[in-house]
Amino acid sequence: MALDYAKAYQQFIDEELSAASATAWMIPEAGKVRFAGGKTVEISTLTTTGLGTYQSGKTDGSAFPSGTVTNTWNSYNLTMDRGVKFSLDRMDPSDTAFLVTAENVIREFSRNALVKEQDMYRIHKLYELIQGDDTYGSTHVVTAALDKENAISTLTGLLQTVRGDAETMDGFVALVSYPNQAHFLEAADQTYHQITFGQRVAINGVEYDNVMMLDDLPCIFVPQSRMKTVITVQSGAEDGGGIVAGPDAKDIHALVVHCETPLAVSKLDAIKQFGPEENQFFDGTSIQARYLYDLFVESKRMATIGAVVAQ
Repeated sequence: MALDYAKAYQQFIDEELSAASATAWMIPEAGKVRFAGGKTVEISTLTTTGLGTYQSGKTDGSAFPSGTVTNTWNSYNLTMDRGVKFSLDRMDPSDTAFLVTAENVIREFSRNALVKEQDMYRIHKLYELIQGDDTYGSTHVVTAALDKENAISTLTGLLQTVRGDAETMDGFVALVSYPNQAHFLEAADQTYHQITFGQRVAINGVEYDNVMMLDDLPCIFVPQSRMKTVITVQSGAEDGGGIVAGPDAKDIHALVVHCETPLAVSKLDAIKQFGPEENQFFDGTSIQARYLYDLFVESKRMATIGAVVAQ
């Protein structure tokens, strides 16, 4: 029976993203997103009306005011259209042996290049959205030079602002750059806040190790290279591909967001494999993949995002 390479490759990618990505929890639950064809996706938005006045004197069934539930599917376009090609020399005619080699390549690509690109894009997109928001941009983006004296107060102060504007207390997550971990460690025994390190926490079904709990706020540490205010998306034609920090980029020290706010959507749109007999360019196998992705935030959720940026 012929091996289903596309299915196998998708499984390899999903496993590595779940294990290594700091933003895998941003992928929405099944049923929230549906693919409409091409680069278009549809995202479900559920709304209800509020309470009305109960009229006890009515006995005809109209004592309870009528309410409505609306489920609207809004269309979005996946703006990130990316691709990659891997070339493997002829090694063994065995499909099984080839799959092992291909698995190593796909997993290495996923856990490094793909994880870094998606983390960097998602974090930057959230920062870009809140920084440009007319209502919350001025108060939800804080500039600070973090140290052991102000790291805790800066992050908890931002969280308090976001919680107040969002009118939501629970469900927030913080992404904190690795270099700032030392500041929280040094300040842990000098604060009334409860801080614990090395915790195992599940966020939207994705489990993370070595999480810092700041009171009830889970903080995931992320490489600083993935948390930048400006990014450059490289084409891969004359550079190494991927996403890198852009000109005049500043460090994002921390990003606070509600766990239900980011809607990270990705699609392995096409994966093609040409064996040595089909491939006319070299004596080996060529693997080509086209990957579409983006991140969306509903307008009503903007109040749930905040960021701490370097001065």
